[in-house]
Amino acid sequence: MGCAASSANRVAPESAIHAKPTAGDDVAPAKKFAEDDVEMAQEPVSSEPQATLSTGDGGARKLTILHFNDVYNIEEQAREPVGGAARFCAKVKEVRKSGANPLVLFSGDAYNPSLMSTMTLGKQMVPILNEIGVNVSCIGNHEFDYGLDNLMKLNAQCNFPWLMANVLERGTDLPYAGAGTTWIEDWNGIKVGVVGLVEEEWLETLGAVNVSDMIYKDFVEVGREAAAYLKSKGAELLVALTHMREPNDRKLAAEVPEFHLILGGHDHHYVSAFVEPHNNLMVKSGTDFRDLSIIEVEFAAGSSTEPKLSVERIIIDSSVPEDPATKDIVNEYMKIMGDKMDEDIGETLEPLDGRFQTVRNRESNLGNFVADVWRKAAGAQITILNSGSLRSDSILPAGIIKARDFVAILPMVDTTMVLECTGAQVVIALENAVSQWPKLEGRFPQVSGLKFKFDPLQPPGNRIVPGSVYLTEFEMEPELLDMERKYKTAVKEYLGTGKDGFNIFTECKVLVDAEAGVILPSTIKCHFIQLRVLNKWDGKKIWIRSLTSRWIKNAKTRSNVNLVDMEKDAAQDENKSYHHSKSTMDTQERTHGLAVTHPDTGLYCIAPKLEGRIINIREVVEDDEEKEKKKEEEEEEEEPEMQDGNDDTSLLDDL
Repeated sequence: MGCAASSANRVAPESAIHAKPTAGDDVAPAKKFAEDDVEMAQEPVSSEPQATLSTGDGGARKLTILHFNDVYNIEEQAREPVGGAARFCAKVKEVRKSGANPLVLFSGDAYNPSLMSTMTLGKQMVPILNEIGVNVSCIGNHEFDYGLDNLMKLNAQCNFPWLMANVLERGTDLPYAGAGTTWIEDWNGIKVGVVGLVEEEWLETLGAVNVSDMIYKDFVEVGREAAAYLKSKGAELLVALTHMREPNDRKLAAEVPEFHLILGGHDHHYVSAFVEPHNNLMVKSGTDFRDLSIIEVEFAAGSSTEPKLSVERIIIDSSVPEDPATKDIVNEYMKIMGDKMDEDIGETLEPLDGRFQTVRNRESNLGNFVADVWRKAAGAQITILNSGSLRSDSILPAGIIKARDFVAILPMVDTTMVLECTGAQVVIALENAVSQWPKLEGRFPQVSGLKFKFDPLQPPGNRIVPGSVYLTEFEMEPELLDMERKYKTAVKEYLGTGKDGFNIFTECKVLVDAEAGVILPSTIKCHFIQLRVLNKWDGKKIWIRSLTSRWIKNAKTRSNVNLVDMEKDAAQDENKSYHHSKSTMDTQERTHGLAVTHPDTGLYCIAPKLEGRIINIREVVEDDEEKEKKKEEEEEEEEPEMQDGNDDTSLLDDL
């Protein structure tokens, strides 16, 4: 069986079925598959279709499936293929107008990451996906980026079900996040069964939900159960709609031969292949509204097994016209994004220094804040942020922080990798980071979980002062970095792939890749959201010490801050002796300025300070020399006065 692939812009053939779908079983309820149904269907079931429609070529039944995955930016991009939701939707509607009546399947990741989503929390994607006419979707990891409540709110506004069969809510048999498990429908005379499956790897990286509330089940095991269940309900075409890496999609294809199609997401490259040994078809459809897969399914006359499958890749470039209705939605949200730039997102008690002459030269309180929040969200022990990521080149005054200030500081949607680095590898990375000083290079670091000294008079590669690198943590004594010990280190994908001279990171084991990692600007946005939540809960006395202890715990584990957990911690602390109104200075020191109470309003805000994380020893020497010189000058000025008491002074000197 071969795979036909093409990048030409085309529509489905006129011989495709024109009939509309009949009513089917719809989405399986959000519960475990019925055990009796699964047991009944362990042996292969050859079900007769409920409806058979002929195209006039011997009674063959045909179905067109449209597939896409991982879409982030609804506006078109600067370079070809430009993509964009309006052009993508125009192509989908073109296929519909041909009479194909396609089944539209989406493999997840829409609500983040994008600059727009940092403003809207992904809200813009709901009308876009509805306009495209998605029929079924699988939940992706980035759906969780702004918390469980946000995900469920947006999913509820979609005109289609979201599936995730193999992640359950702890203590129940219900799928997590209110997801469905399977979907079955008679579509163009072919009964189609779909199950949503995800991999375990990305669950452990989620930064805005409590992973301990989830129970993961192996996707192969659940896939077998789902296939048996769907076949017992009469499904002829079995589809696994997944959000996992290609090796896991291939594993599913090889170990669960009942699936005719494995339509995957999570990866951003395009691939279509018939997977051995069963020749079931696996497709991944690129990313960001730039690619669309048209999959043709044909059952021979009188057959309900062994469908003929082919796939064609459609590239969405500038030659595809824009759909007016979708373009209106895009324009509306571009305007909303502009309006949101003046919204208040938080407050700082300290001026935030983002000047290039600071962040690319020395420790910055802005760099400390960003690195600390980012490390917390990534669940890492160390973060090394290249200061070129901080783009405002200005001092943000103390006071209200606007959305436009936030975007000026972090305008890029930077992805995160978590690496396993030895202490020696961390030092090599720091050597590269300070190698160009005093040039204002973007590789100069801002760090969290570390402090170190460097000597710029030494040659590049030998500037980190031996014995000066310490591992630091909230409310814990600094610990000398062990050259052989391995540390979880969060870096931007840009650094993790060896850019800007950080080649050493390419030698480190990847614990969390860029697709599964947290999004840098999203972590900052979520932090300010957490502070707003704390302000609303002020009457419940959410103790800052609880927040700090939670961050310490998160640095030691892969799970991240969860607002529900913070509330539980606060309840446990209500009988303790700490007081909510402890001094701002005290909480500033304890939380590194990430969450302090405003001295006037009592509301939570930020107040990051310099902490001696990065010390240029030559500047320290110069400062000491300047102090000594000033002291000598002051003593010389006082000398005439001291001569009057010379005898007493001499006596004291003798003593």
